[in-house]
Amino acid sequence: MFEDVGLCANNLNSTCISQLINSTDVSVVECTDGYVYDQSIFEPTIVTEWDLVCAKGLSNAFTNFAFYLGLFSGSIVGGILSDRFGRIKVYRTVPILMFIAVFSGAYSPNVYVYSVFRYLSAFFEFMAVVAVFTYVAEITKRNWRITIGLGYNAFFGSGCMVLSLLAYAWRDWRSLEIAISVSILPLVPLSWLMPESPRWLCFKGRLAEAKKICVTMAKRNGTELSADVWSETEKHYNSENNEKGKTNTNSLKETFSRPYTRFFIVAVMFVWAITCMVYFGLILNTGSLVGNIFINNAIGGLMELLADVVAIPVISLIGYTRTTGYSLFIASATCLVSTVTLQLGSHIIAVQNFATALAMIGKFGASLAFGVLYQHTVEMFATVGRSTAFGLSMMAARIGSLFSPFTVQTNYEMPWLSPTIFGATSMLAAILALTFRETKGKELPTTFDEAERKFQNHLQGTITAKVFCLPKPSGNKSDDDQEKGLFSDQNV
Repeated sequence: MFEDVGLCANNLNSTCISQLINSTDVSVVECTDGYVYDQSIFEPTIVTEWDLVCAKGLSNAFTNFAFYLGLFSGSIVGGILSDRFGRIKVYRTVPILMFIAVFSGAYSPNVYVYSVFRYLSAFFEFMAVVAVFTYVAEITKRNWRITIGLGYNAFFGSGCMVLSLLAYAWRDWRSLEIAISVSILPLVPLSWLMPESPRWLCFKGRLAEAKKICVTMAKRNGTELSADVWSETEKHYNSENNEKGKTNTNSLKETFSRPYTRFFIVAVMFVWAITCMVYFGLILNTGSLVGNIFINNAIGGLMELLADVVAIPVISLIGYTRTTGYSLFIASATCLVSTVTLQLGSHIIAVQNFATALAMIGKFGASLAFGVLYQHTVEMFATVGRSTAFGLSMMAARIGSLFSPFTVQTNYEMPWLSPTIFGATSMLAAILALTFRETKGKELPTTFDEAERKFQNHLQGTITAKVFCLPKPSGNKSDDDQEKGLFSDQNV
């Protein structure tokens, strides 16, 4: 507040207050009599309960930073642990820890304790996301992977819509935290109904366990596990597991030790980071929507869901690679055109509405790329390193999201800069995404060597291999996409 309002004390009108704000002679001090908050929509929030305004405003931002930091670290740790100990072991442990973190956060005495629990809830959440998404890709028949993978991702949008209902019913932040924590509990019994991934078990040399699970799956599908098919599967995996150290592979080291795999994981991480930065940046750039906050949030979730639904027929027509590339081109073009539009007529309402429409189209393009990348990433890399690759991608995505607020902050000085950054980086990401190996309708690679061969065959003789100085592979280009045994498409 102003230390001394002077002549305005008895004349509090807009003109006098405007003169105070623009004056260089009036000092500003902390509000000594506390604060009055608008509670017409929400009851106590962390901002109103702990007065996270003015000098304490950064503490509120820190709670969001803690959450993104949890997503960042949980994605990579979840990937490594699920590759080493199994997808389902991680998934069975994490929901309990998620519940404890979220429920405990509701009883935080201050913003610092709350930030710790916010970090932990995000950390455990993304450990589960990485493990389960990898699991879904590994147990799904090839021609159903697109639908199942994007259907899985669509539930994020559904969750946003459910959150609007919860927030409408419980307006106090502590009650809302408890309601969210209770929604986690069904995951605990559900996780014990899910068997381990047979692909992961086979690679780890635990063939007897894998066979038992496959026999049960076949029985529930009204068929039987063929002895010939299983014999061929055992022969395939025994030859792989006989190689020294193969059942105790350091997936992170193996991923970066092979030149073509290393190129693709870095390229995928870059595309993830840019997609996430543009996605969240466009949300922040469009500002707060006019209207009911609960409905607006639900509509945002609906847009997420629609992007995943639209992606299914588009991928079926043109594949993962071109869908990702083209959707990022859309995001890039809309960002660049909106920049030019606003520069030419920023004070015209029709122009502002057109620029907002362009931004929403760009957001839809980024959402579409986001959904496709989830599925495409897990299909490109080897079974033993799949969760690690997905975790690294999620980690890169979180780094991208951390940059979003900083790019948007430049709007105060240079309104044209952030959409230009989004447009230019999206263009680079789109070009890089078009170099990805297409996996639609192809078998998943099992070992690091198999994945490396597939990447080599894909880039052999291309300008990409020359530009990035990738070593020329020995031998002729061959078709490595036909897997034999249990996990060939006809036997899934």
